[in-house]
Amino acid sequence: MRHNSRNLFSSLTFHLRQTLVVLAGGIFCISASAASAADAEIQKAPQAEAAAAAEEPATYRSHLADYVARAYKVPRDQIERIIDGAIEAGRRNNLDPLLILSITAAESAFNPNARNRSSGASGLMQVVPKVHASRFKKKSGGVFDIETNLQVGSELLRELIDRTGSLPRALKLYMGGALLSHDQGYGNKVTREHSRMKLAAQGDVSEAVSLHHSRRPAESFGDKISGTFTEFRNWLSEVTGG
Repeated sequence: MRHNSRNLFSSLTFHLRQTLVVLAGGIFCISASAASAADAEIQKAPQAEAAAAAEEPATYRSHLADYVARAYKVPRDQIERIIDGAIEAGRRNNLDPLLILSITAAESAFNPNARNRSSGASGLMQVVPKVHASRFKKKSGGVFDIETNLQVGSELLRELIDRTGSLPRALKLYMGGALLSHDQGYGNKVTREHSRMKLAAQGDVSEAVSLHHSRRPAESFGDKISGTFTEFRNWLSEVTGG
């Protein structure tokens, strides 16, 4: 009888352990599934952020497109594609899309087919394809492709900012002034354009165009740019009230 009791106790203990294992396994599976879902949401965050920036009331994008089309005589459909490409390049490289557009204005005046015969610098952000051939091989398009050129140019700028720890110094290197004592006014040119784009994006397109023609900045925005995508998103939220 005592022997049977021991068997019964052992059997109950065994089944209890198995039940606990099953329950633990179930809890683990639920936890793992929840973690996977959380990871998926985290991975979606940057894409959602870029989508929000691209779809944020068409107003600011429309104002920007109006400004560039009028100031630089660029076809409307082309500048809209460039703006979208700058937003995506900014997201991927943590850069203010307006900074990317300002550099594009300084480098090529928004001409995707621009080419410097002496240096070979080509496309919107005037990237030298021979020097950065490996970068272009990783992309789907060539140097004159709008999105590809913006991506490669933005990658280079991000690396220069990280290396120098300063946007002004990075801009000086970007324009090829490594051996120069100054940047020949390049930084100021980009900064002035950035201020006009902010003004235009807020809706004052005509004033921004007027300032562009007179080569003056929109003084209400100051002359400092941190240049990050986060800064751009914060500013955009203030502009759109989002």
